Parts: sequence; C-alpha cells; structure tokens
Amino acid sequence: METTYEDLGEDGQYEIIVRVRDYSRAKKENRAFELSIEDSNGTRFPFIVWEKSKKGRNYNWQKGCWYRLSGVSVNEWPSGKVLHGTSALRIKNLGTRQGKDRVDLLYMTDSHLGKTTHSYNGQTWSVSPDEGFGAAIEYAIQKNVSAVVHGGDLFHNPGSGIDEEEIAVCRENLTKLAEHDIPLYFIYGNHERQAGRRIMERFVDDGLAVHLGPRYEVIGDAIALYGIDYRSNWDNFVLDFEGLTKSLPTILCIHQSLAPFTASSNPEYSLSRLQETSNIPFDLVLVGHTHSRSEHQLGECRGLSGGATARVGESRDELQPSAELVTIEGEQTTLQRKYL
Repeated sequence: METTYEDLGEDGQYEIIVRVRDYSRAKKENRAFELSIEDSNGTRFPFIVWEKSKKGRNYNWQKGCWYRLSGVSVNEWPSGKVLHGTSALRIKNLGTRQGKDRVDLLYMTDSHLGKTTHSYNGQTWSVSPDEGFGAAIEYAIQKNVSAVVHGGDLFHNPGSGIDEEEIAVCRENLTKLAEHDIPLYFIYGNHERQAGRRIMERFVDDGLAVHLGPRYEVIGDAIALYGIDYRSNWDNFVLDFEGLTKSLPTILCIHQSLAPFTASSNPEYSLSRLQETSNIPFDLVLVGHTHSRSEHQLGECRGLSGGATARVGESRDELQPSAELVTIEGEQTTLQRKYL
C-alpha cells in the first residue's frame, strides 16, 4: 500500500510518492530547497531539502512531476507535518504518471443558496445553505480535486429573484476554486430559472464555471463529462451526445426526478430508459433534485444521487448535508461521502 501523509510520523525514515506543486531555492541557512508537494490523495504539505543531501541539493525539480522519495524523515508541528530530505535522501522521477489515469471529482448538488427555511409534511426548520456550500468548496481545495461538479439548484431562487448577498457568497467561493486551479462544472436545476441562469452566465464569462451539455468535457485526460439541464417535459427529447474520439469512462450529470432514485410514483424519467435511449453508454450517472443519497447499479452503469449540501430532507435530521468524493482510476470508480 502506498504511503500517504496520514501514515507519516516522527518514528523513522519513509518512502513516499509525491507530486511537486512548487519549489524555490531556500534562503535559510543549511537549506537547499523548499517545496510544496502533495501525496497520492491530494494532501499538500511542505518538503525541505537540506544542503547535506548530496542527491537533493542540486536536483532539477520539475513542477507537476511525481517523484519517489526514499530516506525522508518527518517533523510534526501543530500546523501539520513537514517532510525532510537529508543525507539519506534518494529521488526517482516518475514523470506525470498519476495525472493520466486518475481523476478525483467532488460532486455536490442542491445547494439552494438563499433559502432560509425548509418545510416538509407540516414541519418547518431553519437552514443555512451558505455553510454547507462553503464547507464543500473548502473540502475540494483541501483534497486538491481535479474538478468540482454541481448537479443543479445552486441558487434557491423562489421566483422573487436572487439577493446580491447570495451572488457574492457564490462568487467568493468560485473564486477560491479558481485560485487553486480547480474548475467548476455545472448544470441548471429547476430552481435556477432565468435569474439564476443570467448569474451563472456571468460566472461562465468570468472564467469561474463551465456549463455542461451534450458536448463532452475531458478532465485529466481520464474521463469525459456530459450534462443535461432540468427539463419539465421529456416528450420527444432526443439523447444525442457528442461521441468520443478515444475510449474514456463517461459520466452524465442530470437534475431530474429519476427512477429508481426518487420515491415518486410518477418519475420524470428513469436510469434504465436513459441507458436505452442514449446514443452513448454511461459508466456513471450523477443525479440531483431528489434530496436523497442513494446508489444503484444497472448493468455496467453506476448511478449516484448525491443528496444535498443543505438540510433539505423530509425532516430536519433526515438528510445530513454532504458532498461526494468520486475517484476514477482506470476502470475502477470509488465513492466516498463527505458530511458537511
């Protein structure tokens, strides 16, 4: 099993595979380099190469490359762990091996920014959508995901418009992602309406978001991502997606009452019908709108309803706000729920 940041302690020397995010010549005495690195889980931490390291003191580090480091030691501080390369340091350049076959996505949906109360079955309770949305963004940055995918209803927009305060909250969080080179892909939900679409179009124009549609978006040279906006009518709708020029896992993001993810006796569409009528097969379907978290397998297709980042379930405690860390590596897909 590959060593990661979580495995490191002040009890000896380690071998670990890391990617160099940045580096500079050190200005402090006895130090050769100061680097910012990340492990295979995307956790970032500092790495100091000391002058006593014959291998490391004049090494030609390259941003974005992966390295196998051997003979490294660790200091643990209240602020986190620091990796050290001294006389025992050995280095092997692995190139960009991880970026070509692994992608980490944070899937989040139904944030309903602007909503203050939620009612269901005669009960009403307060909600704070800003908190869950902000926590999801911070988690995406912490995990250094390849991209964030939002499954619709980013804004609540009850029809009376969207407050400037909520627009500012959203822009601030999307700007944080952009500053960390993490793109946000999204589809429209039923609550976006025209006001929400105009706001999101501005975010797209500003380079803060990418609208998903029938043309695929390739992420990390490892997956192809598609989207369908919410539709009130599926009659005569043709699922016509752009075909791939090479073999990649395919993911569809959809905001709809989709069987079997909904308890409705009259769902708008179904996972099985989607697979039958689409011109391309999907390996993973990410579902919004249902405000419930569930998984289903249909043949080779895996489906995930991602819940919501706000407390908008059938009771105050029925749905815990969450997002989903989706890891695709080769033919393997791993889902990990993150409570917010």
